[in-house]
Amino acid sequence: MAAMTDAFIDVDEVQTSPRGRSKVLDQGLLDLLATVPEGKAIALAGTFGKVAKEKRQAVAAVIRKHWTEVQATKPRIDFSPEGVPQVRSR
Repeated sequence: MAAMTDAFIDVDEVQTSPRGRSKVLDQGLLDLLATVPEGKAIALAGTFGKVAKEKRQAVAAVIRKHWTEVQATKPRIDFSPEGVPQVRSR
């Protein structure tokens, strides 16, 4: 193995590596959330179905991540009594 040495380099030669994980986004969900008109909500029964109470926090995080990619507002996520996520702009 070759010995490495410390060296001064020009600032424009500095290289960086990406930090953290890259986002994994579902294009279908992005397209769907991008079409939500102002004053309307979308029930995501086809995408998520009925979500159990213990899984709602994780599903809400997925929805929030996708919403912020395509909408300028923050999402309001409610679950119906049956557990279907419903999303609208705050």
